[in-house]
Amino acid sequence: MLENPKTLHYTNTLNDAVKLYKQNNVNCAPVMDDEKNVLGILTVFRLIDAVRAGADFNEPVDQVMDKNLHIVDEDTSFSEISNKPIDRLIILNNQKRLTGVLTKIDLINKVHNALINTEVELSETTEVNKELRSIIEAFYDAVIVVDNHGLVLMVNNKYFRLQGHAKDISGEHVDNIDIDEHDKIIQVYHDVIKSGKVSSIKYQSEQSELVLTASPVLDENNHPIRVIITIRDLTELNKLKLQSEKAFQELNSLRAKEQKDFIYKSNKMVHLVNKVLRVSRVDSTVLITGESGVGKEVIAKSIHRNSYRSEGPFIQINCGAIPEHLIESELFGYEKGAFTGANKEGKPGMMELANGGTLLLDEVGDLPLNLQVKLLRALQEQEIFRIGGRYPIKLDIRILAATNKDLSQLIKENKFREDLFYRLNVVPIHIPSLRERWEDILPLAMYNLDKFNHKYNMTKTFSSEVCRLFEKYSWPGNVRELSNQVERLVIMSDSNVIEANQLPDNFFIDEQKIPFKIKVDKIVPLKDAREALEMELINLAFKKYGSLRSAGEALGVAHSTLLRKARSLGISLQE
Repeated sequence: MLENPKTLHYTNTLNDAVKLYKQNNVNCAPVMDDEKNVLGILTVFRLIDAVRAGADFNEPVDQVMDKNLHIVDEDTSFSEISNKPIDRLIILNNQKRLTGVLTKIDLINKVHNALINTEVELSETTEVNKELRSIIEAFYDAVIVVDNHGLVLMVNNKYFRLQGHAKDISGEHVDNIDIDEHDKIIQVYHDVIKSGKVSSIKYQSEQSELVLTASPVLDENNHPIRVIITIRDLTELNKLKLQSEKAFQELNSLRAKEQKDFIYKSNKMVHLVNKVLRVSRVDSTVLITGESGVGKEVIAKSIHRNSYRSEGPFIQINCGAIPEHLIESELFGYEKGAFTGANKEGKPGMMELANGGTLLLDEVGDLPLNLQVKLLRALQEQEIFRIGGRYPIKLDIRILAATNKDLSQLIKENKFREDLFYRLNVVPIHIPSLRERWEDILPLAMYNLDKFNHKYNMTKTFSSEVCRLFEKYSWPGNVRELSNQVERLVIMSDSNVIEANQLPDNFFIDEQKIPFKIKVDKIVPLKDAREALEMELINLAFKKYGSLRSAGEALGVAHSTLLRKARSLGISLQE
């Protein structure tokens, strides 16, 4: 509708009408009298017809205008005027004053726009419904949507898989649905309708464990208009959890095997490396223990390299190799002029240099008692004072400690502070000796053989007898001794094959002459004791050597005798 249209006075000329059309971009104008009553309407087409018939442009508009008016009230409904066979309607208000002009084109455009808007709204509604349906289908749980009258509006595909049948309960009343969980669904549904809050219940069927949760959809007055009921199958989730844990363990094992710092085959080292990788991800203090030469420093470096501090410094201080009167200045540093002979500019200590990284206190069991107090305070407060300094230096370091001594025994002997021990022993890691993991001896030997062959540009190999003697040897110096021994053999061997006669004499000590102890904690018949010992020795030998012949040689009996003895004791040996 053209609201508040431009009008002509009945005394205006046709020429005035043309100017009005041109200035306001319209094709008609109502003609008014002095009291602003509508007398008629002049359209462009009527004006043109009049000029063609000989009318002059100076002729008054009331001589040409259309006096056959179709007038309607502005409150008239659309349905009352939509079917009238007219081109224009004069719209008057309640005071009978002109408010607008409505044409057929206006009506058509209005209908067209209404249809377009309806189409857009329908399209948007369809898209929203599709999106909501997709969201409900994406749920891992089975979903049932119920309105506030108890009518089931929809279910998702997971519902059908959970129920094991294709019966669609959409359109049914929630009280009448025929499924196993009927009573529980009714319970949570009515709980939500009554309280307007989430309700949940666990349900144990014959084959599975389920959790039903009902959540309300509220209107503007916080009244439930929909209830979304989800059914979660915990049985399947528990299976997934077990599979996830298994995959996590396998992943840890793969990560452990990919650690280039460690050469191993034994289960003990697999568990150890997994522990190292786990503790690397946190910032806890770690106490690494083990005999001399087992690789405590290698473990410490691996923890640092796999931690979030890997980009920071790795500082190592040997507490047993530095004179007692110097170790304090090495740890904490000193200011200029702190003591005679000090650097004129002062010097930062190892703990200060390790800021943002990791500090390894190697041989921490040799740390003097007076320094143990200062170290404990530094660890607790995460700050130090340089010797001669007056201002604290804040620390951001991770502490790793290593020792080959029994700190518990040192505590009893008053050589190590108990409070410092507990501060360092947050996560203990004990590295087993090489004799406790004989499976790692040959992999380590071959690794070192390749390393020294490459270093010295040689192609040496071990004879089978050397490999056998390596496995039987106790390696009191552990990995360090093995590495040194392989390097010596590579350098000193005259032939490409390293033979047993090139090994030191201590490799040929008769194992049967090495004293050993059998622990007895109760009295049993000699026959039972003998059989138990034989079973233990046979299992141990077969596990170590993997064949009847080799196990028999180690036990000093023929392999046929060993097989017969094993069968009599009920031991199954399969090569």
